[in-house]
Amino acid sequence: MSTSLNSRSETRTGTPPRQRMALRQRLAELRGPRVAPRPLDARALAALAANPGCRRRALLDSAGVDKTALAAALGAPASFGQSHFAHQRGHVFEARVTADGGEQLIALLRERLSDPGPAPEPGAIDTPELTADGPEGRTARTRLALADATAAGRWAVLNHPMVSVEVAGSPAYLEPDVVVVHPDGSWTVVEIKSFPMLDGAADPAKVGGAARQAAVYVMALSDLADAVRSQDDGPIGPNAGLAPVSSEANNGSQPGDSSPQAAGGPAEPGGPAEPAGVAEAGGPQSSDGVAVPGSGAVKVSEGAAGPAGAPGADGGGGLSGPADATVGAAGLVRQRALLVCPKDFSNLPTAELIDVRRQLSVTRRQLARLTRIEEITAALPEGATFDLRLADDGKTATRPVQELTATVDAVSATYVPDCLASCELAFHCRQQARAAGAVETLGRGVRGELGGLTTVEAVLAAALGERAPDSAPADDNPADDDPAVRALRRAAALRAEALAVACGDGAAADAQPGAAARRDAAAGPGGPAGRAGEAACR
Repeated sequence: MSTSLNSRSETRTGTPPRQRMALRQRLAELRGPRVAPRPLDARALAALAANPGCRRRALLDSAGVDKTALAAALGAPASFGQSHFAHQRGHVFEARVTADGGEQLIALLRERLSDPGPAPEPGAIDTPELTADGPEGRTARTRLALADATAAGRWAVLNHPMVSVEVAGSPAYLEPDVVVVHPDGSWTVVEIKSFPMLDGAADPAKVGGAARQAAVYVMALSDLADAVRSQDDGPIGPNAGLAPVSSEANNGSQPGDSSPQAAGGPAEPGGPAEPAGVAEAGGPQSSDGVAVPGSGAVKVSEGAAGPAGAPGADGGGGLSGPADATVGAAGLVRQRALLVCPKDFSNLPTAELIDVRRQLSVTRRQLARLTRIEEITAALPEGATFDLRLADDGKTATRPVQELTATVDAVSATYVPDCLASCELAFHCRQQARAAGAVETLGRGVRGELGGLTTVEAVLAAALGERAPDSAPADDNPADDDPAVRALRRAAALRAEALAVACGDGAAADAQPGAAARRDAAAGPGGPAGRAGEAACR
């Protein structure tokens, strides 16, 4: 069985074995000799799917480069991440949930299922051993364990299995917290988080992030399920009549929309929500970052795990289809993942089911847009490497900053403000984008509204009725027909009129269209001249 599963896995991947080996060697050279690769987890993969146009992150993640150390060597260290205390608390809570051989976890899952079936007898839950050498060995062992558990027709709990998914032509190995195999042969992804559910409500940003991670695991397991299902001509296990549901059907999302509304998450398109101080707060929060109930917290059971057709957190209709249906052609992976969190302020677990079909659809679509790693590496200059040349202490980078910066900047990046909450190189890329005057620094929404205006200088010139230095000749530049240009000029006129009325005739010159904007442009993006003038008027 092991041989057949491995051969089918190689058949599914789009990269030939010889080309795959050459790519791995090239990525190892980029990472640096004797440098262990950093594994690509589901959180990083979800962030990559949220910004598929960023070649820099795609290459660094595929090569396993330590982006935290790289950002520090560039002089722009990352300022986000979990504390050691948060990591320890999460490990302790996860160990408590899974300590009894999965009995408590199965009980939590059965409480949320519409048709839980008979309860398992004590000691009747299988917990297969998944230990193996290397990620490839663990992935193969997980495939065998899932195939055996699916055919056995019993409850099974797989702790920290390993699955693989191809990202831009490069394999990525993912480790879900738990995968539960039902007696009917279907699989449920379990996400164990340390943030609390207060009276059944949780921080929507954190619930949305958990849903995106679970969707990555569901995607990888759906591909693996095809190999497991193909071992038999007929269905494996009773399967209880579960109906496969396409991840693209009835999801209500548009291309590029990564809204985690079905999971109670925020409705912004993009990666994980930004921490306080980076983005505008969505509501009051407590000291530990948990949304205060009644002021931004989302009822997980209503916003994420309500019955099919029920209104979700977005106020619209729920996703259609049976609540316990599956996704993918094999019909093994359930469309709803189990989110396990501490209950209220205790260390007791509680759980809710979250529908991840929207996140799954967006993740598949966004990852398909990624440029293949071979194309990115082929465009690099000869001898390019991200090796920091660490000193004997293993922490101090000895490579010149100018040389390292030139190598990093040789790979194009697509910066958006959401990167501040999900990428270690966000501050370096933001500095580059601001220096170039890119409108992406203002956010995806503003960038979409501005159309062909790609720089702040071009936006100011369009608003003032002037011509940007790099614009085309008058005959070839029909700016007057651009809706974005007309809207900018109208906004500039309204601003000038409002300032003229507020300031009076004595400040009429300062209220002329673009007067403050010209001073702001001279002072750089975000210059305070315009705001100071307005404050003087008031």
